[in-house]
Amino acid sequence: MKQSNPSTAPLIRLAHPLAFAAFLRKVGTPVDRLFSKAGLPVYYDDPGVFVPLRNSWAWFDAGARLEDPGLGWHVGQFVGDKRLSAGMLKRLEHAPTLYQALFALVRLVRSESSQLHIGISEGHDSILVYTRYPMKDWPGYTSSQAYQLAVYIDLIRHYLGRSWMPEEIGIESPIAPRVIHEHYPDCRVLAGQQFGYISVPRSRLHSAPIGIYSKNVESSPLVRAGNFDNVDAARAVIQAYLADGYPSARKTANLLDTSERSLFRMLADRGVSYQTLVDEVRFDAAKKLLRDQELPQSEIASCLGFTDPANFSRMFRRIGGLSPREFRKAIQTSPRQ
Repeated sequence: MKQSNPSTAPLIRLAHPLAFAAFLRKVGTPVDRLFSKAGLPVYYDDPGVFVPLRNSWAWFDAGARLEDPGLGWHVGQFVGDKRLSAGMLKRLEHAPTLYQALFALVRLVRSESSQLHIGISEGHDSILVYTRYPMKDWPGYTSSQAYQLAVYIDLIRHYLGRSWMPEEIGIESPIAPRVIHEHYPDCRVLAGQQFGYISVPRSRLHSAPIGIYSKNVESSPLVRAGNFDNVDAARAVIQAYLADGYPSARKTANLLDTSERSLFRMLADRGVSYQTLVDEVRFDAAKKLLRDQELPQSEIASCLGFTDPANFSRMFRRIGGLSPREFRKAIQTSPRQ
């Protein structure tokens, strides 16, 4: 990830200090004087503008001292990912799997705050979504990291369900506040770590978004063509012709009686690229076929238009975060996935 220019003052979107203000107002804490004392704009409420990071953390620290040392966790739970920018959320919601959404988060998070180091560390059975700033000695750092982790957990829950709990949370603070255990019972919490992180099981990385964040055809056995929009129609045509080989954009456009240019434009209007749509259709079809444990992977690859099974495996891992074989093993132990 490209790093910030160290001579540039670190900034953060005003939406995040406003999130702390909204929570504190909700619990009855007067905030305007503290907001002003931290050097933040009291009468300017556009969440999209940027303010100095040091001032924002001073505000987080003042709120934590006044209300609760675990304030960041409370605020993160209170606002969820609603404080991420609309453009960022739109990009994340179009990710076909949790694995892709997490990488999109890593790429896009710098639109929220400068000099934040966020990444993914991949292990054999799980991945860690980690986060840290280089200015860890600034007051308010602990509250900021707690808030970030809680927001990221909310994003993950769009894919794994509102009741999902991380298996492990790591924090840089030497002491884990009680509120972590209140919000995330049965989760292992490790304090004094080199960075903050959330552990996500690799067996869940293939999960598609749920609820209003997805038009998940797989969950709906009867699809009514009369309700299709242009993207639905393109998705349906691609799926029907998968076994014929890679569904080129020209072929799909011809089948839809339109031009490639028009096809690309109508997909772009929904924030989707043609390649992303092909990947999504192939991946969903692959998951259905892989549930039949007797069907060889080479035959599944052929059904999806792959001439080389190795290319099929690479596609599946790139989107789902695990190999077709690992996916089959995962659904054997957790059939509902």
